[in-house]
Amino acid sequence: MGIPARDIGAGDSEELVLIQGIIDAYLEEEDGLVLIDYKTDYILQGQEEILIKRYGKQMDYYQKALEQIAGKRVKERIIYSFSLNKEVPL
Repeated sequence: MGIPARDIGAGDSEELVLIQGIIDAYLEEEDGLVLIDYKTDYILQGQEEILIKRYGKQMDYYQKALEQIAGKRVKERIIYSFSLNKEVPL
């Protein structure tokens, strides 16, 4: 997906910067999409904010790409942490 350089803090240019990644999973429900990303980072209980800080921007890009491709809105974004064995909603 191409993003203007100014949108990622790389100057004040309209030049497109290629953003590349792979969406782990998404679910299609009647009222929208659920975007899911799996993470293996080792963190402790109560440190969920670390994952949100590390991967929030990545999920923003995934959401934008998925909405463009699918033509539907993303209603929910989830990071699944294997070390915590639980979902971390964004």
